[in-house]
Amino acid sequence: MATLIASLFAPEGKWQLSMNRTNWMFGIFKINILFLAINYKGMSIPILWTLLPKKGCSNTTERVELLKRFRKIFPEQAIQSLLMDREFKGKQWLKYLVHGN
Repeated sequence: MATLIASLFAPEGKWQLSMNRTNWMFGIFKINILFLAINYKGMSIPILWTLLPKKGCSNTTERVELLKRFRKIFPEQAIQSLLMDREFKGKQWLKYLVHGN
């Protein structure tokens, strides 16, 4: 699915990505999704996501796994930037973004 979405919306060259998390109630069900999106013409188009089996914020492990899935599907794709809000903080997370481990 990610490659299909990317073929329709991804710009040429380096991609600008966004990572975000959303949660809501669907009846009695709590839905909590962490997603990675391509920024395209002022919109964020989700290409990868994972359902979090908990309420609240994501953690470093969950974020890293999402980025590893991205790299597995798009191993050669250059990334211009990764936009996130204040939820996505932490020493280990920033260390991973800078050093890749």
